[in-house]
Amino acid sequence: MVALSPSDLPPRVVQDRKSPRKRTLLAGRCVYGEPPQSKDCRIRDLSAGGARITLSRGECVPTRLFLIERRTGVAYEARVAWIKATDFGLKFLRAIDLEGEVPAELGFLNRIWADFRSPLAGMVD
Repeated sequence: MVALSPSDLPPRVVQDRKSPRKRTLLAGRCVYGEPPQSKDCRIRDLSAGGARITLSRGECVPTRLFLIERRTGVAYEARVAWIKATDFGLKFLRAIDLEGEVPAELGFLNRIWADFRSPLAGMVD
């Protein structure tokens, strides 16, 4: 049996999260671009500082976006911190309560959330 020195071992992975993450399975919508575009996603992990989202195979998002969480009506301005296949790690830059006062330049988020929060909003009799 050969003894390994610390330099022979792989580096330790350091968790640098400032807040604990919670495993979830929430509906989300990524919003980006001008004019605003959106696509559905699943929020797999959520913390005060970020989230892990999953998109459909072959889809991606730009490095800066807003993530709307359907249940709470909060939009997070975020940047992509990492990508692994269909998963994207987001770091939150700020949170916007869509049920409160939303800056005029972000009014498009209210319109997208209004359609998103009511799954039957787009259906016609």
